[in-house]
Amino acid sequence: MRWLVVLLLPLLIACPTTEEEPPIEGPTRLRAEGADLVDADGDVVLLRGVNLGAWHFHETWISGFGFDEWARFRQLGAEAGIGTEVDAALVSVGPGDGEAWRAAFAAALEPAVGIDATEALLAEAALYPSVRDDSDLPLRLLLEERFGAGGRDAILDAFMGAWVVDADIAWLAEQGFNVVRVPLGYRGLITNSDAATLTDLQWNEAAFTRIGALLDSCKAHGMWAVIDLQESPGGHNDYSGEGTLYADPLMQDLTEEVWLELVSRFGDRDEVAAWSLLAEPMSAPSSEARDAMYDRLLTSIRATGDDHLAVIHDGFDGMWDLPDPATAGWEDVIYSTHLFEWGAEDLADYEAFYALWETVFANAQAEQGVPWFIGSFSTMRDEPWAYEAAAGMVDLFAEQGWSWSLWTYKRIDDPDALELFGESTAWGLRGRLQGEFTRPDPHRHSQEELVGLMEAYAQLEVAPNTELLEALR
Repeated sequence: MRWLVVLLLPLLIACPTTEEEPPIEGPTRLRAEGADLVDADGDVVLLRGVNLGAWHFHETWISGFGFDEWARFRQLGAEAGIGTEVDAALVSVGPGDGEAWRAAFAAALEPAVGIDATEALLAEAALYPSVRDDSDLPLRLLLEERFGAGGRDAILDAFMGAWVVDADIAWLAEQGFNVVRVPLGYRGLITNSDAATLTDLQWNEAAFTRIGALLDSCKAHGMWAVIDLQESPGGHNDYSGEGTLYADPLMQDLTEEVWLELVSRFGDRDEVAAWSLLAEPMSAPSSEARDAMYDRLLTSIRATGDDHLAVIHDGFDGMWDLPDPATAGWEDVIYSTHLFEWGAEDLADYEAFYALWETVFANAQAEQGVPWFIGSFSTMRDEPWAYEAAAGMVDLFAEQGWSWSLWTYKRIDDPDALELFGESTAWGLRGRLQGEFTRPDPHRHSQEELVGLMEAYAQLEVAPNTELLEALR
């Protein structure tokens, strides 16, 4: 029998008894074919999904990090034993901020608590200026001032590890979505001090690791990702003040360097649907300056051999303002805009927009001959007519063959605003906070406390907005 064992031994070694896990297939690389997106099999693909707002480019109004000015007054009033009076004053004047609002709030509070208590409250609140913003800069500067660049990055990395996890991507895939748009801010990709003059880029390896892990989840669950530069060195929009990218050669060099680094790290990923080169480039002094920057980035990326699709945003100058791609020499591009109709008050207003989009927009696309991507949209209001409007928007997008991603996946409606003013929104596909929420306070919590509160986001239940979910379906 010994001879049989000797003969079979190589076969036993070569054929282990446990099966190896088959490799994950994931989505295939997309390309443009006329006005359509197609996959590796030539099948037309319509991207339908959400933005991962606040995950990397940390807009604090989304995550509930820190206090609005009026909410800080509420916190400090409760600590001073005048919470009931402060709440009454807030209800009378409504939420707000700024000098005129403070004067109105003080006038409402003073008869109830007296001038001394009112002035003391205002003075204390002035020690804690709000970092609630649609830019991550105020938050990053405050965290760096208190804890240094290393502490700042540790806190924000803990948030990234908790705000969006693999289970979130799995849930989105289960609901029938197939793409996440991933807004990135250049400050979160580097470890340089935000307070220093930027002359070079020192890469934040922890952030790149998080992006890689997110792409792994996308691949595992059959989702694509649009990698989007929300803010570039110098600024291509006005999120953090006046954008200087278009006039500053150094900032242009650094923006090109950011994109080459992203391409070098993730250019082999088929689950990357596209590079979104400059989100909302509204600070461009002209369409020529905007398109020249796009051309520079495209030329540089293509020179590496990368053939991913590239998203070109109109900067809100109108989709018809974008150039003929053939004349510009651009291939495999997607043209994009964002639709936020702030003045809309009812469904009829949106129906008027539908008529505009399906004529003027459609005519522009017919001339350009490229796919279109509505990279961000929301009807914002927690009202039946707004959900009906959202359903009408995605129906129109489907009819026109336009891909889309909702702003945004997850957003915590402010629990103080809900309690005092009954204020809820439709900003988050998951936007219904369940249970208690300990608001992270970048002014008063320690670094250790903030890291713990960031990690706690992973256990925070933010339930789906079922009306919005059904509208998108």
